[in-house]
Amino acid sequence: MKQELIELALNIRDYCGIDFTTNLASLEQKVARRLNELGLPLDEYIARLQKDLKEWDKLVEHITINETYFFREFNQLAEFQNLIKKKTGKPINVWCVPCSTGDEAYSLAILAKELEFSTGNVVRIVASDLNKKVLEHAKKGFYPKKSLSFRRLPENWEYLKRYFIETEQGYEVKNEIKQMVSFEPFNLTDYHTYAKYNQIDFIFCRNVLFYFNDEIIKNIIRGFNSILKNDGYLFLGHAESISSFESKFVSVHTKDTFYYQKALITN
Repeated sequence: MKQELIELALNIRDYCGIDFTTNLASLEQKVARRLNELGLPLDEYIARLQKDLKEWDKLVEHITINETYFFREFNQLAEFQNLIKKKTGKPINVWCVPCSTGDEAYSLAILAKELEFSTGNVVRIVASDLNKKVLEHAKKGFYPKKSLSFRRLPENWEYLKRYFIETEQGYEVKNEIKQMVSFEPFNLTDYHTYAKYNQIDFIFCRNVLFYFNDEIIKNIIRGFNSILKNDGYLFLGHAESISSFESKFVSVHTKDTFYYQKALITN
């Protein structure tokens, strides 16, 4: 069983970069439900993955953690607003990856919308995730009232009233915000496809790098650097850092948070 778990862990790492090789117990627990659904032992399931590419989508649903909520780590989002103010009248491209159920992408859209009339910016947000099931949730933009998506919002918070339609069951993001965000699947280890997100001003890739090993992180960071504008910004989770890597980013520290800026290229 252990050898089969190692084989599965290596297959997963090759497929999407998530590294379970040092945490086989967690992988065993996550994959057990899918094995029960199919009534397959692990060796037969590994063989199925090699023949059925659609099964990878199901496996991804079981092994990924879609922890997110609206306005998470708000100090970083406030800094995002401050930086937008310095780009008055310019189109702004944002890439949010992984976006999970859309909470973060819609949060960014709301904050950008708040500045639309004062700055004249047109903000376009592309939100991506490996898990296609959560992308379908995100596209709908509907969140039940008991959802953990609103765990940090005061009940009477103005953004909830201004940018959501309330129903008996929950809250739906208004179309004016939905129209600012497009959702699509993306695998962070498909490095050759990064180029389609060229000329990005902001990348939000928060609380995911710690699932990867150092080599994969280096490749992801190189990919981010290649598509960011020379004055572009990278936001990671508060517990994540790329300072130990030789990257073409410089860290920016404010009173309340930190993030990274692409090092300017000078002739």
